Amino acid sequence: MRLLTVLTDSQSATDEVMAVLERHDLTYSLADDADGEDRTITIPAPEHAVEPLEDDLTSVPCDITIVVEEPMAVVGSDWEGPSPRQGEWLSFERISRSELRSKARSQLPSLVIFVAMTAISGVVATTGVLLNSIAVLVGAMVIAPLLGPAMASSVATVLDERRLFARGVKLQLTGIGVATTSALVFAMFARTSTVVATAVDLEASLGLGSHGLPPSLLVTVAVCSGIAGGLGMATTGITDLIGVMIAAAIMPPIGVVGVGVAWGEPVVVLGSLVVVAVNLIAINVGAIATLWTVGFHPTDHSRIRTTRAAILRRTALLTVLLLIALRLLEVVSNGL
Repeated sequence: MRLLTVLTDSQSATDEVMAVLERHDLTYSLADDADGEDRTITIPAPEHAVEPLEDDLTSVPCDITIVVEEPMAVVGSDWEGPSPRQGEWLSFERISRSELRSKARSQLPSLVIFVAMTAISGVVATTGVLLNSIAVLVGAMVIAPLLGPAMASSVATVLDERRLFARGVKLQLTGIGVATTSALVFAMFARTSTVVATAVDLEASLGLGSHGLPPSLLVTVAVCSGIAGGLGMATTGITDLIGVMIAAAIMPPIGVVGVGVAWGEPVVVLGSLVVVAVNLIAINVGAIATLWTVGFHPTDHSRIRTTRAAILRRTALLTVLLLIALRLLEVVSNGL
């Protein structure tokens, strides 16, 4: 459920808002300001009703302010919002566009924090590869802040938010670069240690990069990660664990890249880099397709056509890159 607070500054605005609420058959409360004509209208509404309600309220020819909040608890079981209209089963649980936009922006940390956490994750992933430890690799997945940039760029694509898209893409590329650099630096440091070098089971460690797996399985995991991320962003679902799933497709191969460079295994390095590229592309494709299918698009109908064209262009480019990466991965795998 969501709690909407609508602030009006005149009786005419209040009347317009109340008419909209009555058309939506929503219960509301009205509070008057004793010092003037300001009114505060509070409306409880289910998640799927927020977006059409916002659209109608913003079309009111008066100056109003809308605040949407998520209540901590709802006491009482008798309250029920309006049922979704026929044919809206797919978007019944989805949040509004404005909330999705805010949710995507909140997933992006500051650049300093993002770089620091990604660098730490790269070191931990490399340690997990050297130890051949799945538990340590899971720790690297938990630390890696890779969900936010991927979901932000996907959300920005379907909502035609160019600045958010640019920031999401920039952070994705920055994250991959920082994680790879930190993995390489730590692996080179570990290579100079006689104790570590003699204790590493190189064949088992390099196998964690997934470069020897069938490409179809890799794409399946990455696309499912993107779909899960898109659904988590589009609804009230939890995204933290989905972030671990997304990191699971990227961090182990990055750790293998560092170890492969330090131990002089160029074929494994190339294969793991291709795995990272395949997973990253497939995650974005899955998230974009899911968000658009659920029903997210710009509010202005004149922008829907241009946004659809942009989505098709970006999806086509990502698909071409994915096919090239898969072909390269197949070649590398056959050469192992």
